[in-house]
This record gives sequence, structure tokens and C-alpha cells, in this order.
Amino acid sequence: MTKLIEEITLGLSKATLKNRIVMAPMTIQSAFFDGGVTQEMVDYYASRSGDAGAIIVESAFVENYGRAFPGALGINHDSKIAGLEKLATAIKAKGSKAILQIYHAGRMANGEFNGGHQPISASPVAALRDNAETPLEMTEEQIVGMIDHFGDAVNRAILAGFDGVEIHGANTYLIQQFFSPHSNRRTDKWGGDIEKRTTFPLAILEKAKQVATSHQMPGFIIGYRFSPEEIEEPGIRFEETMFLLDKLAQSGLDYFHFSMGNYARNSIVNPEDKEPLIRKFHALKSEDVAKVPVIGVGGIAQRQDADTALEYGYDMVSIGKGFLVEPTWAKKAINDEVCAEFADIAQQQALMIPTPLWEIMDYMIIDSAAEALKHQRIKELQSVEIKFEPGEYTAYGYGHNGQLPVTVSFSEDRILDIAVDSSKESDGIANPAFERIPQQILDGQTLNIDVISGATVSSQAVLDGVSNAVDLAGGNSEALRCKAREAVEWSTEVIEDTVDVVVVGGGGAGLSAALTALDNHQSVIVLEKFPAIGGNTVRTGGWVNAAEPKWQKAFPALAGEADYLKALADTPESEIAPEYLADFRMLKDQLANYFLDVDAGNHYLFDSTELHLIQTYLGGKRTNLDGESTYGQYDLVHTLTSRAMESIDWLTEKGIDFNRGMVDIAVGALWRRAHKPNRPKGVEFVEKLQKHIVAQGGRIITDTRADDLIIENGQVVGINATHSNGTKYKLTTKQGVVMASGGFGANTKMLQKYNNYWNEIADDIKTTNSPALVGDGIAIGENAGAELVGMEYIQLMPIGDPKSGALLTGLIVPPENFVFVNQQGKRFVNECESRDVLSNSFFDNGGVIYMIADEEIRKTAANTTDETIEREIEEGIIIKADTIEELAQKINVPTAELSETIRLYNSYVDNGRDPEFQKGALGLKVEQAPFYATPRKPSVHHTMGGLKIDIDARVLNKQGAPIPGLYAAGEVTGGIHAGNRLGGNALIDIFTYGRIAGQNVSMRNS
Repeated sequence: MTKLIEEITLGLSKATLKNRIVMAPMTIQSAFFDGGVTQEMVDYYASRSGDAGAIIVESAFVENYGRAFPGALGINHDSKIAGLEKLATAIKAKGSKAILQIYHAGRMANGEFNGGHQPISASPVAALRDNAETPLEMTEEQIVGMIDHFGDAVNRAILAGFDGVEIHGANTYLIQQFFSPHSNRRTDKWGGDIEKRTTFPLAILEKAKQVATSHQMPGFIIGYRFSPEEIEEPGIRFEETMFLLDKLAQSGLDYFHFSMGNYARNSIVNPEDKEPLIRKFHALKSEDVAKVPVIGVGGIAQRQDADTALEYGYDMVSIGKGFLVEPTWAKKAINDEVCAEFADIAQQQALMIPTPLWEIMDYMIIDSAAEALKHQRIKELQSVEIKFEPGEYTAYGYGHNGQLPVTVSFSEDRILDIAVDSSKESDGIANPAFERIPQQILDGQTLNIDVISGATVSSQAVLDGVSNAVDLAGGNSEALRCKAREAVEWSTEVIEDTVDVVVVGGGGAGLSAALTALDNHQSVIVLEKFPAIGGNTVRTGGWVNAAEPKWQKAFPALAGEADYLKALADTPESEIAPEYLADFRMLKDQLANYFLDVDAGNHYLFDSTELHLIQTYLGGKRTNLDGESTYGQYDLVHTLTSRAMESIDWLTEKGIDFNRGMVDIAVGALWRRAHKPNRPKGVEFVEKLQKHIVAQGGRIITDTRADDLIIENGQVVGINATHSNGTKYKLTTKQGVVMASGGFGANTKMLQKYNNYWNEIADDIKTTNSPALVGDGIAIGENAGAELVGMEYIQLMPIGDPKSGALLTGLIVPPENFVFVNQQGKRFVNECESRDVLSNSFFDNGGVIYMIADEEIRKTAANTTDETIEREIEEGIIIKADTIEELAQKINVPTAELSETIRLYNSYVDNGRDPEFQKGALGLKVEQAPFYATPRKPSVHHTMGGLKIDIDARVLNKQGAPIPGLYAAGEVTGGIHAGNRLGGNALIDIFTYGRIAGQNVSMRNS
């Protein structure tokens, strides 16, 4: 294979490079304070020149306040030419072409390195990074001046003797900022639609060519570096990048230079799509782009890596880290010799690496002796003969709920069978781990197996259990963990199919929509991007709100509930939106009759659909940080609450076994009206609905991510999707597509982008959500023209696990039995309040608080078992003590304060009223030993915003009209819960609007 060492002719200039190797522009942070060239820089680049076709020198700022980092190289003034000439001469003397990368940091410029100057950009939009400063929006004059700065930089590069320049349009610097819809919100000729957003990059390219022409240098090289995608929302997507590259190619230039961490990298926007971006590049390239050579970068450590990159479709390879630790990398690669991948701790001087660069190279510096021992150990383990004592062995890993028994059968040299007892583990969520991990171990006869997304703990538990069984059988588990596994083959298959309805998302909303469509005699495919269906539904506590007065009336009222209703009835009508007034007045009439019953001694649990509606309305009525108010759209809320019992009846018909012996309540629900299955958590819904779907011929395709909708003549007629193995699906629909992919609670960057309710969404905030919920369905809908609503409102679950964010650890008891104390041992809030009020009160009291319980309250804990509680006591998730005084000591709160707090609380229960915080319902006292404390901290739980829909679950565009063929249900939608969702309203939402979506998509063309 000789392509790597073959000469290549570039695009516009027709300049030639002697081989396909270039040294990547990596910042060494070693220039003088003003950006001038130091001798260290000259020596560093000269020592790496000679054998490579070209050396691309690190980014040089074109304007004095455009630095992105300390020690940056400058080309902003004619005084820099002399130093740059030394640098270019040193590189060229060795035989490599010298190319200089030029840039301006834009909003990424740090005031610390730029004399305190505020950064500039296309628009005043801060970058998504900690402490990012909002930039000044550039004026027309500044933009034109900046283009001239780039032209001046090209002129100086030519005068200094460089063979070319690389325009830095990547790494979120200024040029990329003008192309990005996140950082460019302009409405003039420099921004707006994608065509206008290319104006600035094209202008800089044209200016560079004009300067080169003025010097009569037809062989002067001009390249362009680009980042293929952005994670921001909105942000650059790959198809948009290809549009820009086509424009640049039409103008004419010498090469394109990918900016990625690995030449084989796939999408960072849709990481489930495993297809390398270079392959997408070739699939989408225009005739003009095809004429421009392309450079790949990242992950190229040896000659074989470079050859593979060229096979992927790159014309040249750019080596960065390799040249750091192996100055003669090009020579060694050309001679097919092994290249160093790490530098020894004593090699800084020999490698001529400046100290600022050496100090940030920790990950590439090793202790050679220690590393040699490590490699030798791996080599020894890989040569170990695998032998077992035949028989059956049972060992254990540790899953979510304690020990996970794993029984393994062995012959003398093979693992024959693996049986996992998953009866006590997370139903639904972890099923793929229990099915796939054992099979992969058996197929490969190795423990070198990846954990499964969304089931990490359970996957590791299976691996640990088998590993322990291997050791019991006399085998060597360490050797099996080092045994190579077979490479997964990438599929290029494209499957086309036609179906009546496609549902995106296998949670409760998607399954309800799919089953309803099947009940209406439609053919249905459900796409689920994770290995297991269930989404967030299997992670819930199972509480489904629906007012059923006849049933609820059989249960007695709790102390405090009547007081709550009286306060609600006294709400001034001026605080009620006009469209809700009629229902509010009807509710007041109902409550007047109820209070007569109470006065007569009939203390039953009251409820009505009007109470549910008004509580949902008031519970969602919120004001954001800008002082703008919101509340739930009346027709959507009315549909939800008035049709809630239809959903309960439908679920019962489908086999859900609700516990009719008690009326339950979720955290922040405000009222006892939850219907809850006898089986813990939400798995009952998923398993029963899935069973019906499969029985009726519905197809559920897992591990398959929806990519984009197929739109023809303004109508949604299908969807494109990609399996985790690369298989493409093109699914055409006769009726339509239902989006039910959930919210974006597991996407911290997206949460931070849209948040306008909480003072901060911290980088390390935990979530109760499935890791699948990253907002991709919302993005797909928005790309199809859908209106988004309520995106700034994010719900935090106050009683999240401080370590994991999970909802259902510890003693989660009904809110009437909640007793919250802060780190001073005092109560601080009405424990029956809404979730946002509770979360804010937690933050005001140090973030982490304690839920106090006694033995009787412990017995009311939901979604747990005695065994789980005992394990959580051992692990410190729950703290147990024989007395309140001992409990106070164990949780480090003042003993006297906690004792007095519990005494007062018990008196409030006795008296039926809480004068301190007006708790809405009072249940059990805290008096029966032993006593318990469960630490809690808010975690992200629900995102209220999403695609705008109507009462028929049709997705609406920005003009308020339905997008034909597109429906949505569940957390992917917005407008119902407004600023805050009531506990227990999520499940009734997904089942009600899931059914509505399934019904209406079925009837669309009938």
C-alpha cells in the first residue's frame, strides 16, 4: 500500500505535496506576550519538519483582541512578520511546505488574555460553557473590518514566506460562529437563513484569494478547517456543513480539513448513529466538493491508522499527538516503523517541547517502567490457557437491588451456559443486560464485553457474577477480561418498508398510541432507540391521576385536606384566567355542598374533574426569570382531566391490575387521586401494552434511532431511522408518524440552553430520567417546522437520591407522611407543596435535606421491599437509629432541635392542623421506634416544554396550523403542564394523549 507516500496535487492552486502526511495545527502556547514568535517555537516546528508533506502551524490571531488562550501566536501586525519569517524558513529548509492557520476567537475570546476587552461575535449570544461572557454584536463596519483583518493576515503570511494559509472555520471560533444558528441570530445580510450565514466565511475566502492574486502567487495554498457539527440547539448539523462546503468549493480552494477527535468519528448530535461522518461526507458531497481534497485527523497513531483513514475516503491525514511525542513521525510512518505513542517523563528537552505544552500533556506522559510492566502483564494474560473444573457454579454480582445470582456451567475449556436470576432487579429497564450480556460472553468466550446503554449497573452485575463464577471454577477471570472479542461488523443495508403508522418511542405514550392504532386495524411499527422499551415509564412510581369521585368517596378525608379546599375556594377570581372561570365557579359550588357534608360529620375524600383541572392549571401557573407568566392551555388541560378516567378504564381493559384498596398520591400531586398498580413501579404498564401490541401484529424495533421525517408536498409521509449496527430504515407511512420520544431531562446542555426558570442548572446535576431522553424527537419535529412551547420550564424532583439522582431509593412514603428537616434539624416547608416549591426550599436549606420516618411510616413506603430497605440501610442510603436523639447524631443535626421538631409535628397531627407551614394533609405521627432518615436532593425529573399540539394530538407549525401526518404525545409535547407538572399527571398525560394520537392518526385518511 503506497498511497500515503504518494504525491498529491491540491485544488485551486495546483500546488503539490510530496506525500499525504501533514502535521496538524496544535497550539503550544509558547509565543511572546504580544503573539510574537519565540525561538522555542522555531526549534519545535523545525524538529518536526522535513518528511511531512506540510506543517500546518498553530492558529494565529488576526486581530489583537482575538486570542482564545494564553501564549497564542499572532499575525495581527506587520511587526510579527520578521518572527514568522524565521518560523517559515525553518520549516521549509527541512523540505516541508509551511502553512499558517489564521483565526479570530470571537465569543470564545477570554478577556483575561485580551486586555479585559469584551468578546465580539455575530450576535450577543454567550457560548455554552462555564462563566461564558455575552459577546458584543458586531456592527456592519466591524464585520467588513474583520474581513480586512483576515486579508491583512494572508498578506503577512505571504511576506513571511509561508506557502499557504488555513482559514480556521472550526472549534466554535468566529468564522464558525457566523455560520452557526446558535451564535448567529442576525436578520441582515450576515445572518438569518443558511444561505446568509455562509456570507462571512465566503467573504473571508474571497479576500484571501484576492490577496494571493495581488501578489501574483498562483501556487499559494488556501485551505479551510471546519467542525462538522455542533451539540448546541439550534446548532450546525452535518447536512448544513455540506451546504457550506459546497459554497466554498464553488468559490474555489485547495483543501478541506475536518476538525474531529477521531477520523472515524460518528455524529456527536446523534451518537446512536454509528456511521462515520467521512462516509456521510462522501454520500452527500456535490460535484464541486468532490474536486477538493479532504484531510482527516484524530486517532492516527501508527502507519496502519493512516492507511485506514485513507481507505475511509480521506485524501490526506493530519497528525497531531503523534508528532508531539515522535518528532520523526512522518519518517517512521513512511518506513512503516512503529511510532511512539507516549513520552517518557524525562524526554521534554529531547523532544523540544515547550514547558506550557508539556504541562498540558499529562495524558501522553508515562512512566515507561510502570507501563512496560502493565503491557507485559496483559501479554501474559492473553497467553494463559483457559481451563475450568467442569460443573455448575453460582456466584453473585451487585445490581440495583442487592445481590444478583448468576449460575454458570463449564466444560473443561468453555463456558457452556449462563443463567441470571433477575427476579429482584429493575423490571423492564435491565432486561437487555440479562439477555444480551450472557449471550455475548458465550459467543465470544470472553469477559471483554461492553455494558449496555441504560442498564450499566445491571450489565456490570452480570459481568461480575460470571467473573466470580469463573474463579470458582478454577479459571482465570482476569485473563478472560483481556481476551480479544470479535469486531462488530458495520452494516450498509438499507431496509425500505411501508406501514400505516410509525410510532417513535417505546414508552407509555408510544405504546398507547401504537396499541390504539392496532385496535383501529392499522399496521404499526414502533421505533425505540434503546435496547429495551419502556423509556421513563418503567422508572416511575406508577401513580396515574384521575378523578373518580364515586371510588374516592369511600375513603376518609385526612386532617388538613378540608382546610386546603377551603383556601382553594377562597382564591380570588381575579387570579383565575378567564377561560378557567366557569370551571372554577362550578368547583366552588361543588365544594360548598361538600363543606355542608363535612359540617354534618361526613368526612370523606372529595374529588371532581373540575378540581383536577383547576389544580393542574394553578399548579402549572408560573413566572420565568424574565417576569413572563405562563399557564396550561385550557383545551389541552380540559381534555386531559375530563378524559382521564377513560384512560384508567382502557388500561384496566388491557389488563392493568390497579390497587383499589387505597387512593394514592405522588410527590407534588396536591391531591389524593392516583390509581396505582399493585405491581411496583411502572413496568406493569409497559409489559401489558407490549404483550397486546405483539399479539396484534405490531412490530417493535429496538436499538433504532429516528433520524428525520420524510416530507413530501408539506406532508409527513414517513421517517428515516438507523439501527445501532448501521442498518438504515426508510419507513413510508400511509397515515402518519406519532412522535412519543420523551423530553430532554438527560441532556444537561439542552437543559442549560433553554432553562429560564431556575437560577442555575449545574453541570453535575443528576436526573431521574432514562439516558435516552435527550430531546432528539423535539429536534426532529422542529426541523419539520413544528412550533416549540414552554421549553424554559424544567421540573426538578425534590426527593432525588443525592448520589444517583434516582427517584425510587430510600423510604418514599405518601406526602401526608413526609417530614422534611434541614441540616439544623428543623422543618422548613409544607411537605405537600408542588415540586418546584419543594425543590427551591431544599436549595434554600443547603440542597440536601432529610426525610424522617418511624417504623409505622416505613410500612407505607412505596416501590420497595423489606430486603431492599435493609440493603439500603447497609449502604447508607437510609440511616436507622433506635431513638430520635441517636438519629440526630447519625445525620449530624442538633439533637435538641430535631427532638423539638418531631414533638411539634406530632402535636400538629393530633390537632389536625399545621400552624407553622399549613401542610395540606397530615398522616401518621413519628413516634414508633426504630427511626429513619433518608437524605434527599433535587434532580431533573421532567421537561414541560416541547412540540406544540392541539387536542387531537396534531403537531402544529409556527403559524398554528397542523403539520399533516405528524402527531405527538407525552413529554415530547408542551403546553399542558406549563411551568410545573403535578405529580401523577405525567402518566395520565402519556396514556390519554397517546390514545388520542393513535386514534386520530388511524382516522386521518379514512
